[in-house]
Amino acid sequence: MANLTTNEKQVLEKLFQMGSGYVLSFTDRTMKEFFRDDVGVDIYSEKYKYASGSKANCLRGFWWKADDKIVGKSILKLVEYIKCQIFINKLSKENFPDEIMTAGKEIGEKLLDGKAGGKENKSQASFKNGNINIILQKDIFDHVQKLLDDGHYFNAVEEAYKVVRKKLKDITGKEKATDAFSAANFERIFGHQPVGDVENDFFEGVKFLHMAIQFLRNEKAHTPACDLNKNLAVHYISLASLAYDLINRK
Repeated sequence: MANLTTNEKQVLEKLFQMGSGYVLSFTDRTMKEFFRDDVGVDIYSEKYKYASGSKANCLRGFWWKADDKIVGKSILKLVEYIKCQIFINKLSKENFPDEIMTAGKEIGEKLLDGKAGGKENKSQASFKNGNINIILQKDIFDHVQKLLDDGHYFNAVEEAYKVVRKKLKDITGKEKATDAFSAANFERIFGHQPVGDVENDFFEGVKFLHMAIQFLRNEKAHTPACDLNKNLAVHYISLASLAYDLINRK
């Protein structure tokens, strides 16, 4: 996944005019050809499919699935494309102020040069004045942010749980927690075998947390999407964030 902050993605979405599901002046054909010829990827590949499958969502899926360097290259190529389209009068210069063009170029260069930063890739929490504030794990939040913004809470929960299961499969080769959390996989998941009863109990706790994700996701996956209370959805996703975080830090 490309290391893009929320603010950076908002800049890119504005620059590439993605608000209504489009990307600049591309048609399906010209967007496919641009990414094939200039970037070297099939932008309509199934692995980049995201949400509705619009051109804008294909690009969002690409940001989610591809690595920093290829995403950085694509951003710089798109900036070049905008300049060319302005030069041949296919796009209007007034829609692309120098400030946002420069910002987009800097984001692309940062990714391409391997200098991507952004917020720490862990869940975080703070407590102040009787309120608990939770910052979700970045991989989880980036994947479900658009669904939450659009009010698709049921789908956001299901997608959050998919991310957790995929991470578990990437680490252990097994997607189901009931299969993945064997003693033979503890070093892959936690970096070492448990030392003493206390750590063994912790490992078991993480196992059962992931089993909860497994079965809660099964319920979401095998029932039609329905209205889900926003508050409950955020709690479900917070659970996914914690489960992901606990297997993502050694």
